[in-house]
Amino acid sequence: MADPLTIAMVASAGSSLLSAGTQIQAGRATAKEAELTAKTEELAATQRERDRKERLADAMATANAQAGASGIMAFEGSPLTILNQSIANEQTATERDLFNTRISTLTGRARGQSAKGTAQLGAASSLLSGGSKVAQLVPEA
Repeated sequence: MADPLTIAMVASAGSSLLSAGTQIQAGRATAKEAELTAKTEELAATQRERDRKERLADAMATANAQAGASGIMAFEGSPLTILNQSIANEQTATERDLFNTRISTLTGRARGQSAKGTAQLGAASSLLSGGSKVAQLVPEA
């Protein structure tokens, strides 16, 4: 039968290793989740941009048809001014959305990396704590 002191040392070391491994895995999972969230947000921003462009194209077609029905040249004078303003407004909205998306994804990725780093520090702390406990169990010579 094994020495109780040896069993206690092995159990303490094993517990520390298990805790450290669990913390590292949790940190990696959090970082992956943050990256997935960032990618999802980027895809959503791309879709919002496509939707805005589609709405603008529809509005332009409608304005062109209405101007044509009224006998006004669609790309001259007031219709052109309105069209240019609509394009500028959509471009501004797209740029604002892309900026906000970039900030959001950078923040999410930074949080994920921070969680990963925190988990690694926690794992190191668990290993040090476990090593300390094992050292306390070793009889002095």
